[in-house]
Amino acid sequence: MTDNKNVQPIATWLNKGYAEKIMKAANGYWGNTKNWLVWAVNQKNEQKSLEPILSLLAWERLTDRLSKEPLELFRNRVQHALVNTVEAGEISSISDLFNRLGIDVIKVTERIENRDWDIIAIDFSSHTVSKYGDVLPELIQLYGRACRRYEFTVKTVVEPSLNIGCLDVQWDSVHIESPLNLQQSTDIELYHAAGFVGAQYDIQTATL
Repeated sequence: MTDNKNVQPIATWLNKGYAEKIMKAANGYWGNTKNWLVWAVNQKNEQKSLEPILSLLAWERLTDRLSKEPLELFRNRVQHALVNTVEAGEISSISDLFNRLGIDVIKVTERIENRDWDIIAIDFSSHTVSKYGDVLPELIQLYGRACRRYEFTVKTVVEPSLNIGCLDVQWDSVHIESPLNLQQSTDIELYHAAGFVGAQYDIQTATL
């Protein structure tokens, strides 16, 4: 289907009959050719290409799809195949590597005290493990450092909340320089409501 805006006007003596048919056929042909070329260019986009084309891109970049690997993760691995291959095995880059794949890493720890020197611990959230747990061991085997042992730690991430209350203290005193009799009464009231703690402390001294 052609766009009427792209149709070029022709001379008035050619705007009917066979000449008009030839013009429409030519515009339709070049319009379809343009659509085919744009479609072919779009297939180079790893996030939008059809799965058969994505498999060809993966083959070109020496990337095989893992068993039980989600399509979204496979697209990310194909897209970042070069940089991930270059940075594979680097402890300082392992968080960036997984983040590019859409996998959040909380913390990476090596040389753990009182543990074997070759153990590297990676902390993942419980959400990440539930979503990618089937492929995490294979990803570590692909991108991890050789001759090292990796262990996963699952952590549940929560957002803490803190309510700030208010403490109100009042102190009243009366001083008499030459009292004959001294009486003291203490009246303390404490009350608590909706996160608020209040106190009143009154001292009265009597008198001559």
